[in-house]
Amino acid sequence: MKEHKKTCAEIFRLAGRVRAEVMINSSESALTRFADNVISQNVAERSESVSIRLMDKGRVFKTSLNQTDGASLASAVRRALAALRLQKKDKNLLKPPAPRPVATAAPGLYSPATAALKPSFRAAKIAGLARLCRARGMKCYGTLENGVSLLTMANNSGVFVSHGETHAIYSVTARKGEGYGWAEQYSPDASKIDYAAVGARAMDKAAASARPSAVPPGKYTVILEPAAVADMLFFLGYSGLGGRAWLDGRSFASGALGKRLLHPSITITDDALEGPAAGATFDFEGLPRKKVVLVEKGVVRAVVHDRRTAAEAGVHSTGHSLPQPNSYGPMPRNLEMSPGESSLEEMILSTGKGILVTAFHYTNLLRPKTVEMTGMTRNGTFLVENGRVTKALKNLRFTQSVTEAFSNVEALSKERETSGSWGKMCVPSMKIRDFNFSSATEF
Repeated sequence: MKEHKKTCAEIFRLAGRVRAEVMINSSESALTRFADNVISQNVAERSESVSIRLMDKGRVFKTSLNQTDGASLASAVRRALAALRLQKKDKNLLKPPAPRPVATAAPGLYSPATAALKPSFRAAKIAGLARLCRARGMKCYGTLENGVSLLTMANNSGVFVSHGETHAIYSVTARKGEGYGWAEQYSPDASKIDYAAVGARAMDKAAASARPSAVPPGKYTVILEPAAVADMLFFLGYSGLGGRAWLDGRSFASGALGKRLLHPSITITDDALEGPAAGATFDFEGLPRKKVVLVEKGVVRAVVHDRRTAAEAGVHSTGHSLPQPNSYGPMPRNLEMSPGESSLEEMILSTGKGILVTAFHYTNLLRPKTVEMTGMTRNGTFLVENGRVTKALKNLRFTQSVTEAFSNVEALSKERETSGSWGKMCVPSMKIRDFNFSSATEF
């Protein structure tokens, strides 16, 4: 943080009386990759990016660099000031915000041991997995990654906020014949990952998937494990729960605040302040994030805002700005779905005929207004008959509206899992009726 302060102070000195905003992101990450039961790659990376946005008399110019020595900063600011004078005036340009109190980050997001994890630790965990895979006639593939990041947002109107966080992600794919199984766990603390359980889960799924069968396309009851639910929730947040899409009429929530659009069992919040999806307590303008209840018992209550969309909507910013400028507008990045009363096992027991899905792959958005998406199942897809898993299935392509799927919910699990993609998401498993599988595949 001291280095970030020093860098910001130098940029502000060089900018003089021109308004300046600085974003600094420093990160260190290390990854060990394995395939065919052996380590194939071990890499480490240290990076630093500095973004400088200058504003003066309605003009704005943004530049970035990855070196913070005095000469590099002086050259970048000098060039930016020259370019600033050539820009057209923007009558809608917002001045950098004044400082506001920002909450202390939730405990447990930074682990010094995780930041300093040695390659030997990662190698030992992978070696143990490889021994078990060989004993079961399997091959394993995947990664074990750890890292640390420090984000600082500052401006010469007095804003200076920083957030440091660590992460560890253990991702395993096991193969048995034609069958694949996958499991993954994320944590800010590498010591809290259950490495044995992740490996066992992937291997068990691979063993059960060794001889997959095909089923015809159509509408089925599905039981989605958390990774698949998180994929759907991402698209719901990305396309429908931000203020820009809502104001433009592109969101499923446009004109629908206060209406029940999803199943009453679904409550979705964006909460960076506490809980399993907690993170940085400020946005990319340095303003405090607020906890926002987006959907409450199926009723759409709110969308997230930055300063610009809040002004257009006549409300207050919720502190969800992305780096400025951008065309997306504000977005939720710390999504949490409330748990239910069931379990994955109970969902299977209560199903006459359905499909159990481990995860989705290659998902894309087709129609933002209804959050219709398409993709494929992957690494563990199974037929459920009369309350039990009876056989493995070949992968299926689905084409499904998320809003429709989240209206057809039959059960949510008490247990939830947190993932660290696109911010963070914490979700349960979910049972949904009439889920549309549009075609079968040959693998």
